[in-house]
Amino acid sequence: MASRNTKALLGGAAALVILIVLGVAFGGAKDEDSAFSWDAVGRGDIRETITASGEIRAKTQINIGTSVAGEIKAIHVKDGQDVKAGDLLVTIDQERLRQAQAQAEGALDAARQDASRLDAGMRRAVDSFPRYESLRQQGLMSDEDFRQQKLAKESAVLSYNSAKANVAQSAASLNGMRDGLAKATLRAPIAGRVTSLKAEKGETAIPGMSNLPGATLMIISDMSEMQAEIKVNESEVVRTKVGQTAQVTVESLPGKVFQGSVIEVATGTEKTGTDANLYKVKVLLAGQRKDLDNLRPGMSARAVILTQEVKGVLRAPLQAVLEREGSLDDAQKQGLLAPMARNIVLVFKDGKAIERPVQVGIANTQFFELKEGLAEGDKVLTGPIRKLKELKDKAPAKLRSRSDTELAKTKESKK
Repeated sequence: MASRNTKALLGGAAALVILIVLGVAFGGAKDEDSAFSWDAVGRGDIRETITASGEIRAKTQINIGTSVAGEIKAIHVKDGQDVKAGDLLVTIDQERLRQAQAQAEGALDAARQDASRLDAGMRRAVDSFPRYESLRQQGLMSDEDFRQQKLAKESAVLSYNSAKANVAQSAASLNGMRDGLAKATLRAPIAGRVTSLKAEKGETAIPGMSNLPGATLMIISDMSEMQAEIKVNESEVVRTKVGQTAQVTVESLPGKVFQGSVIEVATGTEKTGTDANLYKVKVLLAGQRKDLDNLRPGMSARAVILTQEVKGVLRAPLQAVLEREGSLDDAQKQGLLAPMARNIVLVFKDGKAIERPVQVGIANTQFFELKEGLAEGDKVLTGPIRKLKELKDKAPAKLRSRSDTELAKTKESKK
């Protein structure tokens, strides 16, 4: 009987212990879930970067077009062919241009002959006029006859001057015809590679803007210098400067990273479609020649630009820095017409969340640089973000047992 009672007591004690352990465990877990996550302010390095996408282009790229219209009689190069400056590219039909030039030459000859004839008449009128003046002074010529001779002289001078102007105009027209005939033969302006051949023999080449069909016959690119032309958002382009270091990856060449530097930042944007708020930034690429030779204009590229870097600075997790609406009093003190948002951090002290204004510097994907407001070792609340936004200054708060950094190290060690 005693044995049975002993067994019953032992069984009850064991069950009680289990219940106590479970209660502590679940109660502790519940308390842990309701507590705030946190981390300590520390020191470290911060690299601020900008990431944007774009495409590969040659630094020097020329659209080959024509300033004269006509049928394409011959294309002397192929797509992908390397050319030297002065190499023959395209021949446009020249028959109509030759006929126009012949007509212009004839018009110039006729204008010169007419000018020569009028020159002779003008000289006679000018040379004879002093004699008419003498006859009038002697009373041997009436005022009316003298007036007629004076008008004849002035008319002869005007006619000759008009003929000279006609000669100049005809000469200019002929020069234009000759220039057009010369431009019917297109030659390479630079050494490079034909990276886009858009014309075919028999098509009509037309002068005009490069976005018109038939206006751009081909593109020649100087492949000795390659660049990535990326599009940066308006909120980030203000941090982009010429000379900044960049790294570029190309979708067609996985695992290959090209070093580069920013050489140009656009000051304006094209207000069209989805690109309305994007600015072009050009990154000149460096590397071994064999690697650069694998690049082709138009390849998709992604660039990471290092905008700023600081070392050994105070830093706080991104999620710890919150925005609070400023007050009208603060706005008036700062000479502003409306309040501006300010950055704050909730610091855990004596069981309460204390709101502290902070001045932040640069940031990366994890940390803000802290310039003012906190000291190394301060415990700052990091989440949950919804609860943080609702938390008031000096409100009671409870922290989780381990910091975000400790939890991250534990998670990493388990991998």
